[in-house]
Amino acid sequence: MKIRKSVLLLFAVCACFNLSAQDTSRYQLRISVPLLDFPQNKDLPQRYVSMNQSIELANGMYELSFAGIDKLGNWIVRPKSGAVGRNVLNGVLKYAMSLGFSRYGSELPIPLGVWAHEEFHRSVLGVNGIASKNGNWFLSRWDGTVYGISDEALGNLKRSDPNALLYAYTAGIQSEVLMNQRNTTDNFYRKRTFYKNALLLYNAWYVHNYFRFSTSPESDSVKIWAAPHESPVASERDFAGADLTAWAYDMFSPKTAFTERAKFPDGEGVNRRIGFSELSAGAQDYLLKQKKLSLLNFINPAIFFINRIRINSHFAFNFFTQYAPTHFGNDVALFIPVQLKRRDLLFAFHRYSNLEKRRFGAELGILNHAVAQRVEADIILHAWEQPENFLENNYAAGGAVDMITRYAMTRSLSGFVRVNAKTKGWVIGNPYLKSNISVQTGLRIDLEK
Repeated sequence: MKIRKSVLLLFAVCACFNLSAQDTSRYQLRISVPLLDFPQNKDLPQRYVSMNQSIELANGMYELSFAGIDKLGNWIVRPKSGAVGRNVLNGVLKYAMSLGFSRYGSELPIPLGVWAHEEFHRSVLGVNGIASKNGNWFLSRWDGTVYGISDEALGNLKRSDPNALLYAYTAGIQSEVLMNQRNTTDNFYRKRTFYKNALLLYNAWYVHNYFRFSTSPESDSVKIWAAPHESPVASERDFAGADLTAWAYDMFSPKTAFTERAKFPDGEGVNRRIGFSELSAGAQDYLLKQKKLSLLNFINPAIFFINRIRINSHFAFNFFTQYAPTHFGNDVALFIPVQLKRRDLLFAFHRYSNLEKRRFGAELGILNHAVAQRVEADIILHAWEQPENFLENNYAAGGAVDMITRYAMTRSLSGFVRVNAKTKGWVIGNPYLKSNISVQTGLRIDLEK
């Protein structure tokens, strides 16, 4: 308890320091609204929203929410230059509210964290021809599920393309990982009136906590006590049950038919929930190792209010590590955003691992580059050698190009076109494992204080 209180006190002091150290050229809102995403808006059975649209809509809702928390906190305890005690209280209050909202507000059945988590599942299923519904949406239901899928459809997908099913399981967790990646890098390059540090902490905790649950006896208990509360109709139940135990189970037994799982008690089809005790010894050991690796998502100075490390007036950088489960195993990455004079640069290094082997990849990006008076562009190049699956040591070299061009229509409103082109392989935020070219268009809102 003493340790917990000390940690909370440290967070509070850091929050206040962070707020007092910011300069005046800061943004209140930075919201991206992708209006069209082709071919996902054509390929998905639900048409709308795509994987990228879902995470940007959720992040935009967090932007609005945190801006509201910032204003509410300043109204309750008005900050004042030189008033140390008042400013400390202001910082503590706003951090507490933002952490509480991140933890509990994320579960609301609107475009926020859990909603985006489910949409990531749906996007991968959708581009593989499987229609589904988001169970964390106020127009359907509020239970954090992806439903509307038959056992037959899941069985056919596992038989025809087991990698796609494994990707569908892990895509949800990848939404939290990608949201932290985007917020950390964006907030490094652009200063804010109120940073989403609490959201970064929550997302890292969410991923680790999911692994904690999946490797504990709770996963077995839930399989028993949840069944009486679930629908006897197979398609009304969540497609995975618990994402990570389902992932480990099917990853270690790709040849086992989906229908060989235990039957659902007093209902049709199989019980899609897999308890930790049902996994093979190898799968259990692997999942426990992944739980430890998920702690890498906490190695992010921005979680602890260090949004950039400035060496001098010409050079600043930050860094963070990132862990994400994938269909072939996992991706462990180191990201290093850099500001060198007037250039915004991004470097990233990846280690892609399956059960036995490791391969590597890298990213190089130039961001917010002024092309003309009203035009700026981002370009990020990826190159990799990735495992093709979990158990076999086959690899494929590949790469991707991600380019965004923005045109400033007013000081606060821009239009953008984004083009992603990739070879066969996995890229976080892209539901296709095959080669793909995607085009997105939309609006960008940048509201300065």
